[in-house]
Amino acid sequence: MEGQLNFMLEDLFQQSNEQIIILNRQGKIEFMNSKAEEILQSTHLPKCFWESTDKLSGEWERFIHSVNEKSPSTTTFVLINKYHQKIPVQVWGHFLEHKQLIFTRIQVNPSNVISFEEKSKTLMFQNLIDGMAQGVILTTLNGKILSGNAMALHLLDRKAAQIENRSYDYLFEDCQYDSEVIIQYYKKISNREMASIFVKRENGDGTPVYLNFISKVDENLGILVTTIIDQTEEMMLLKRIEHQQSLSFIGQNIASIAHEIRNPMTSIQGFIQMIKSSLNEQEYPYFKILESELKRMDDLLGDLLNISKPKKQVFQMLDLKDVVDQSIQRMQPLAMKTNAMILFEYDEQVEYRINGDYNRLIQMIINLLKNAIEAMDTNNYIVVRLLYRGKNMLQLSVQDSGKGMNAVDIENALNPFYTTKETGSGLGLLLVQSVIKEHNGTLHIESEQGAGSKFLIDFDLRNEIEYLNSSPSYSMRVARMAAISK
Repeated sequence: MEGQLNFMLEDLFQQSNEQIIILNRQGKIEFMNSKAEEILQSTHLPKCFWESTDKLSGEWERFIHSVNEKSPSTTTFVLINKYHQKIPVQVWGHFLEHKQLIFTRIQVNPSNVISFEEKSKTLMFQNLIDGMAQGVILTTLNGKILSGNAMALHLLDRKAAQIENRSYDYLFEDCQYDSEVIIQYYKKISNREMASIFVKRENGDGTPVYLNFISKVDENLGILVTTIIDQTEEMMLLKRIEHQQSLSFIGQNIASIAHEIRNPMTSIQGFIQMIKSSLNEQEYPYFKILESELKRMDDLLGDLLNISKPKKQVFQMLDLKDVVDQSIQRMQPLAMKTNAMILFEYDEQVEYRINGDYNRLIQMIINLLKNAIEAMDTNNYIVVRLLYRGKNMLQLSVQDSGKGMNAVDIENALNPFYTTKETGSGLGLLLVQSVIKEHNGTLHIESEQGAGSKFLIDFDLRNEIEYLNSSPSYSMRVARMAAISK
């Protein structure tokens, strides 16, 4: 009789318009009616969806506990189907204590899920676009992203599950672009015209990426095809060309301009000295300001001439350790004003030999130290390090604990006249870069706002230098103590 009753109940459940599933307390399905099977198949969920992911184990246990405590109970699971789409499933459960079974009704909400036909259409071309060197995104005409190839996911720094079934606008979520341009971009797409937009985004490490989106509706497929082209290298090359053009302009014009300005300045300074002797005490502070501003102008002109005028270089074998030491000593007076501590770290048993111009290297290091001191508040520190990075690579680094730079400042740091300081000329790092190039080196800047900056210079020594490969005996020389007794 009990078997006949069970058969009658199953028949009754099969005739129901609701999706019914009966499970045991471990989540194993004991019975499922045809309506439940149909809805799971249409949304591409496996029949044993409760067992399909370990991520559900905790939520399932909470649901079981809830059913036991206050049967009936309800909850919603977000399941992942075979196309990696998120499917919300609402479950109503009632615990049948005498059977130790859970009677459940489920409701699947597929309203935001791409249809099987749309997905099938996309899968026909997935293998084709995956082999393409450029990024490709396929989107339905109502604006839902179907899929993207591996290159598109790489350029956008996204995973497939993050973009599929999302609005097309999501592709531009972390991008910088002109608002007027994107309006025209969408307008052309709606008119079935080819549309293009150029955007900029940043990777996780803050490096810029420049992308060109080119979109066109494919009438035969009934989808929007977007090609994403990485133009970062082209943009970087263009910026380097613009930078070189700026340097060329400075070199061709600034020397003559600087000399023309210095001539009247010399006369002005001479007249000021004559007038000062007849000043009263009330007028004296104004002339002090005038002298200070003229000195600042003269320093700026000096920086311009150092960059622009040809120099006779005198290269000789040097120990870079001695050059750094001399540079630190020259910067002591400026460091003392802010109680800055300069630490010089190097290996005592190693000679840091380099074929270089002593005066130009001194100029370079002084500029780096000056920038570091001016970037900090009082009682902070600067660390200067020398080390070999392989047999033919000597690295000099200058690290401060100052306010640091953002991505925009780092990107523009070597541009002429770009500065974040109120009284800066924007030419100090340009001079540094010039000296580095003269000595077959490269400059790399690491910085974070609020955490300071680090300037790393790698000198390629090629086969000119041999250095001692002894066991390291590291030394730290304190060039300036943080607290100075008054």
